[in-house]
Amino acid sequence: MDVLVLLLQVVLIFVVAFIYSNLGLGGGLLFVPILLSTGVSSKDLAVPISLTLTIATAASSVINHHRRGLVDFRLGSLLVAGALLGAVVGTFFTLVVLDERTFKAFFAAVLLLFGVYMVLDWVRNQRSVDEDNDALLTRPRVVGTAASTAGSGFLSGAMGIGGGLLNVPLLVYVLGRKTRKAIGTSSLLIIPTAAVGFAAYVAGLALRPTGFTWPEAYVLIPILMPVVFVGAFIGSRWGLATLKTRSVALIFIVVLFVAAAKLVYDLL
Repeated sequence: MDVLVLLLQVVLIFVVAFIYSNLGLGGGLLFVPILLSTGVSSKDLAVPISLTLTIATAASSVINHHRRGLVDFRLGSLLVAGALLGAVVGTFFTLVVLDERTFKAFFAAVLLLFGVYMVLDWVRNQRSVDEDNDALLTRPRVVGTAASTAGSGFLSGAMGIGGGLLNVPLLVYVLGRKTRKAIGTSSLLIIPTAAVGFAAYVAGLALRPTGFTWPEAYVLIPILMPVVFVGAFIGSRWGLATLKTRSVALIFIVVLFVAAAKLVYDLL
Protein backbone atom coordinates (compact mmCIF):
# COMPACT_ATOMS: atom_id res chain seq x y z
CA MET A 1 0.00 0.00 0.00
CA ASP A 2 1.44 3.37 -1.08
CA VAL A 3 1.43 5.71 1.93
CA LEU A 4 1.12 8.86 -0.20
CA VAL A 5 -1.86 7.42 -2.09
CA LEU A 6 -3.49 6.43 1.18
CA LEU A 7 -2.90 9.93 2.56
CA LEU A 8 -4.53 11.41 -0.55
CA GLN A 9 -7.52 9.11 -0.08
CA VAL A 10 -7.82 10.14 3.56
CA VAL A 11 -7.79 13.87 2.76
CA LEU A 12 -10.24 13.67 -0.15
CA ILE A 13 -12.66 11.35 1.61
CA PHE A 14 -12.57 13.46 4.80
CA VAL A 15 -13.56 16.55 2.78
CA VAL A 16 -16.40 14.72 1.03
CA ALA A 17 -17.76 13.40 4.33
CA PHE A 18 -17.52 16.89 5.87
CA ILE A 19 -19.67 18.40 3.11
CA TYR A 20 -22.10 15.59 2.33
CA SER A 21 -23.11 15.04 5.96
CA ASN A 22 -24.98 18.35 5.72
CA LEU A 23 -27.03 17.26 2.71
CA GLY A 24 -28.57 13.95 3.78
CA LEU A 25 -26.24 12.17 1.34
CA GLY A 26 -23.77 9.40 2.02
CA GLY A 27 -20.99 10.69 -0.24
CA GLY A 28 -20.81 7.71 -2.58
CA LEU A 29 -21.28 9.98 -5.58
CA LEU A 30 -17.66 11.06 -4.97
CA PHE A 31 -16.32 8.17 -2.88
CA VAL A 32 -16.51 5.76 -5.83
CA PRO A 33 -14.59 7.93 -8.33
CA ILE A 34 -12.03 8.85 -5.65
CA LEU A 35 -11.39 5.18 -4.93
CA LEU A 36 -11.19 4.29 -8.62
CA SER A 37 -8.77 7.14 -9.23
CA THR A 38 -6.47 6.20 -6.34
CA GLY A 39 -5.72 2.56 -6.89
CA VAL A 40 -8.93 0.54 -6.40
CA SER A 41 -8.97 -1.56 -9.53
CA SER A 42 -12.66 -1.96 -10.35
CA LYS A 43 -16.15 -0.71 -9.63
CA ASP A 44 -17.02 -4.11 -8.13
CA LEU A 45 -14.53 -3.30 -5.36
CA ALA A 46 -15.10 0.45 -5.11
CA VAL A 47 -18.89 0.22 -4.75
CA PRO A 48 -19.00 -2.03 -1.64
CA ILE A 49 -16.17 -0.05 -0.01
CA SER A 50 -18.11 3.13 -0.73
CA LEU A 51 -21.22 1.63 0.86
CA THR A 52 -19.36 1.15 4.15
CA LEU A 53 -18.14 4.75 4.01
CA THR A 54 -21.67 6.05 3.41
CA ILE A 55 -22.74 4.23 6.58
CA ALA A 56 -20.12 6.19 8.54
CA THR A 57 -21.17 9.49 6.95
CA ALA A 58 -24.84 8.88 7.66
CA ALA A 59 -24.28 7.67 11.23
CA SER A 60 -22.39 10.84 12.16
CA SER A 61 -25.03 13.00 10.51
CA VAL A 62 -27.85 11.20 12.33
CA ILE A 63 -26.17 11.72 15.71
CA ASN A 64 -25.89 15.48 15.25
CA HIS A 65 -29.30 15.94 13.61
CA HIS A 66 -30.97 13.83 16.30
CA ARG A 67 -29.55 16.11 18.98
CA ARG A 68 -31.48 18.95 17.31
CA GLY A 69 -34.67 16.88 17.00
CA LEU A 70 -34.23 16.67 13.23
CA VAL A 71 -34.57 12.91 12.67
CA ASP A 72 -38.04 11.38 12.26
CA PHE A 73 -37.46 7.78 13.40
CA ARG A 74 -41.11 6.80 13.03
CA LEU A 75 -41.30 8.00 9.43
CA GLY A 76 -37.92 6.46 8.67
CA SER A 77 -39.11 3.06 9.91
CA LEU A 78 -42.09 3.28 7.54
CA LEU A 79 -39.95 4.12 4.52
CA VAL A 80 -36.98 1.83 5.04
CA ALA A 81 -38.55 -1.39 3.68
CA GLY A 82 -38.68 -0.11 0.10
CA ALA A 83 -35.12 1.16 0.28
CA LEU A 84 -33.82 -2.17 1.59
CA LEU A 85 -35.59 -4.12 -1.15
CA GLY A 86 -34.18 -1.76 -3.76
CA ALA A 87 -30.66 -2.13 -2.34
CA VAL A 88 -30.75 -5.92 -2.68
CA VAL A 89 -32.13 -5.75 -6.22
CA GLY A 90 -29.59 -3.08 -7.16
CA THR A 91 -26.69 -5.18 -5.90
CA PHE A 92 -27.78 -8.22 -7.87
CA PHE A 93 -29.22 -6.39 -10.87
CA THR A 94 -27.03 -8.46 -13.20
CA LEU A 95 -28.96 -11.53 -12.02
CA VAL A 96 -32.36 -9.94 -12.60
CA VAL A 97 -34.13 -8.86 -15.77
CA LEU A 98 -33.30 -5.18 -15.42
CA ASP A 99 -32.05 -2.69 -18.01
CA GLU A 100 -29.40 -0.59 -16.28
CA ARG A 101 -29.38 2.06 -19.02
CA THR A 102 -33.13 2.51 -18.84
CA PHE A 103 -33.01 2.80 -15.09
CA LYS A 104 -30.22 5.40 -15.21
CA ALA A 105 -32.12 7.40 -17.83
CA PHE A 106 -35.29 7.32 -15.73
CA PHE A 107 -33.41 8.25 -12.56
CA ALA A 108 -31.63 11.13 -14.30
CA ALA A 109 -35.00 12.41 -15.51
CA VAL A 110 -36.41 12.21 -11.96
CA LEU A 111 -33.40 14.09 -10.55
CA LEU A 112 -33.71 16.80 -13.20
CA LEU A 113 -37.43 17.13 -12.53
CA PHE A 114 -36.86 17.47 -8.79
CA GLY A 115 -33.95 19.82 -9.47
CA VAL A 116 -36.01 22.20 -11.60
CA TYR A 117 -38.83 22.13 -9.06
CA MET A 118 -36.43 22.81 -6.19
CA VAL A 119 -34.80 25.71 -8.07
CA LEU A 120 -38.20 27.31 -8.71
CA ASP A 121 -39.19 26.74 -5.10
CA TRP A 122 -35.91 28.19 -3.85
CA VAL A 123 -36.18 31.29 -6.08
CA ARG A 124 -39.82 31.97 -5.24
CA ASN A 125 -39.23 31.22 -1.55
CA GLN A 126 -42.90 30.22 -1.25
CA ARG A 127 -42.39 27.30 1.13
CA SER A 128 -40.93 27.59 4.59
CA VAL A 129 -37.80 25.45 4.73
CA ASP A 130 -37.94 25.43 8.53
CA GLU A 131 -41.48 24.16 9.10
CA ASP A 132 -43.23 20.83 8.51
CA ASN A 133 -46.38 20.73 6.39
CA ASP A 134 -48.32 18.01 8.20
CA ALA A 135 -51.21 18.28 5.72
CA LEU A 136 -49.04 16.36 3.24
CA LEU A 137 -48.21 13.55 5.66
CA THR A 138 -51.11 11.29 4.63
CA ARG A 139 -51.18 7.50 4.43
CA PRO A 140 -51.35 7.35 0.58
CA ARG A 141 -48.38 9.72 0.31
CA VAL A 142 -46.36 7.72 2.84
CA VAL A 143 -47.13 4.46 0.99
CA GLY A 144 -46.19 6.02 -2.35
CA THR A 145 -42.98 7.42 -0.93
CA ALA A 146 -42.08 4.05 0.60
CA ALA A 147 -42.44 2.49 -2.85
CA SER A 148 -40.36 5.26 -4.41
CA THR A 149 -37.50 4.74 -1.98
CA ALA A 150 -36.93 1.38 -3.68
CA GLY A 151 -35.41 3.44 -6.50
CA SER A 152 -32.95 5.11 -4.16
CA GLY A 153 -32.13 1.73 -2.64
CA PHE A 154 -31.47 0.29 -6.09
CA LEU A 155 -29.09 3.12 -6.90
CA SER A 156 -27.37 2.58 -3.55
CA GLY A 157 -26.72 -1.09 -4.21
CA ALA A 158 -25.81 -0.61 -7.86
CA MET A 159 -23.58 2.47 -7.59
CA GLY A 160 -22.41 2.65 -3.96
CA ILE A 161 -24.23 5.86 -3.07
CA GLY A 162 -26.58 6.51 -0.17
CA GLY A 163 -29.81 7.24 -2.03
CA GLY A 164 -30.39 10.64 -0.44
CA LEU A 165 -30.52 12.28 -3.86
CA LEU A 166 -34.04 10.91 -4.15
CA ASN A 167 -34.96 10.55 -0.48
CA VAL A 168 -34.51 14.21 0.46
CA PRO A 169 -36.77 15.65 -2.30
CA LEU A 170 -39.39 12.98 -1.55
CA LEU A 171 -39.39 13.86 2.15
CA VAL A 172 -39.55 17.59 1.43
CA TYR A 173 -42.02 17.82 -1.43
CA VAL A 174 -44.15 14.70 -1.14
CA LEU A 175 -44.33 14.41 2.66
CA GLY A 176 -43.87 18.06 3.56
CA ARG A 177 -40.94 17.67 5.95
CA LYS A 178 -38.80 20.71 6.64
CA THR A 179 -35.45 20.64 4.90
CA ARG A 180 -33.24 19.90 7.91
CA LYS A 181 -35.54 17.11 9.12
CA ALA A 182 -35.58 15.62 5.61
CA ILE A 183 -31.77 15.62 5.64
CA GLY A 184 -31.59 13.98 9.08
CA THR A 185 -34.21 11.36 8.20
CA SER A 186 -32.56 10.64 4.84
CA SER A 187 -29.29 9.99 6.68
CA LEU A 188 -31.16 7.53 8.89
CA LEU A 189 -32.44 5.66 5.83
CA ILE A 190 -28.95 5.44 4.37
CA ILE A 191 -27.53 3.37 7.23
CA PRO A 192 -29.58 0.15 6.82
CA THR A 193 -29.79 0.57 3.05
CA ALA A 194 -26.02 0.74 2.59
CA ALA A 195 -25.48 -2.04 5.15
CA VAL A 196 -27.81 -4.39 3.27
CA GLY A 197 -26.14 -3.46 -0.01
CA PHE A 198 -22.70 -4.29 1.38
CA ALA A 199 -23.98 -7.56 2.88
CA ALA A 200 -25.36 -8.49 -0.52
CA TYR A 201 -21.94 -7.92 -2.09
CA VAL A 202 -20.32 -10.13 0.55
CA ALA A 203 -22.97 -12.80 -0.07
CA GLY A 204 -22.15 -12.59 -3.76
CA LEU A 205 -18.50 -13.31 -2.95
CA ALA A 206 -19.53 -16.37 -0.95
CA LEU A 207 -21.58 -17.69 -3.86
CA ARG A 208 -18.75 -17.58 -6.39
CA PRO A 209 -17.68 -20.98 -7.83
CA THR A 210 -14.11 -20.39 -6.65
CA GLY A 211 -15.27 -19.97 -3.05
CA PHE A 212 -15.18 -17.03 -0.69
CA THR A 213 -12.12 -14.80 -0.79
CA TRP A 214 -11.95 -11.49 1.07
CA PRO A 215 -10.69 -8.87 -1.45
CA GLU A 216 -7.41 -7.22 -0.51
CA ALA A 217 -8.88 -3.78 -1.29
CA TYR A 218 -11.31 -4.20 1.62
CA VAL A 219 -8.41 -3.39 3.96
CA LEU A 220 -9.35 0.24 3.20
CA ILE A 221 -12.65 -0.19 5.05
CA PRO A 222 -11.31 -0.18 8.64
CA ILE A 223 -8.82 2.54 7.68
CA LEU A 224 -11.21 4.96 5.98
CA MET A 225 -14.42 4.45 7.97
CA PRO A 226 -13.10 6.25 11.08
CA VAL A 227 -11.85 9.09 8.85
CA VAL A 228 -15.30 9.43 7.29
CA PHE A 229 -17.07 9.25 10.64
CA VAL A 230 -14.93 12.04 12.12
CA GLY A 231 -15.20 14.17 8.98
CA ALA A 232 -18.97 13.80 8.85
CA PHE A 233 -19.37 14.41 12.57
CA ILE A 234 -17.37 17.63 12.46
CA GLY A 235 -18.99 18.68 9.20
CA SER A 236 -22.60 18.13 10.24
CA ARG A 237 -22.02 19.77 13.62
CA TRP A 238 -20.45 22.79 11.94
CA GLY A 239 -23.19 22.94 9.30
CA LEU A 240 -26.05 22.82 11.81
CA ALA A 241 -24.47 25.66 13.76
CA THR A 242 -23.32 27.79 10.84
CA LEU A 243 -25.11 27.13 7.54
CA LYS A 244 -28.51 28.65 6.91
CA THR A 245 -31.14 26.18 5.74
CA ARG A 246 -31.62 27.98 2.40
CA SER A 247 -27.88 27.73 1.77
CA VAL A 248 -27.98 23.99 2.48
CA ALA A 249 -30.93 23.63 0.08
CA LEU A 250 -28.99 25.46 -2.64
CA ILE A 251 -25.93 23.24 -2.18
CA PHE A 252 -28.18 20.18 -2.39
CA ILE A 253 -29.69 21.48 -5.65
CA VAL A 254 -26.21 21.90 -7.16
CA VAL A 255 -25.18 18.38 -6.12
CA LEU A 256 -28.45 17.00 -7.50
CA PHE A 257 -27.81 18.54 -10.94
CA VAL A 258 -24.22 17.26 -10.89
CA ALA A 259 -25.49 13.75 -10.17
CA ALA A 260 -28.02 13.97 -13.00
CA ALA A 261 -25.32 15.20 -15.37
CA LYS A 262 -23.08 12.28 -14.39
CA LEU A 263 -25.85 9.78 -15.12
CA VAL A 264 -26.47 11.37 -18.53
CA TYR A 265 -22.71 11.29 -19.21
CA ASP A 266 -22.59 7.59 -18.32
CA LEU A 267 -25.42 6.93 -20.77
CA LEU A 268 -23.64 8.78 -23.56
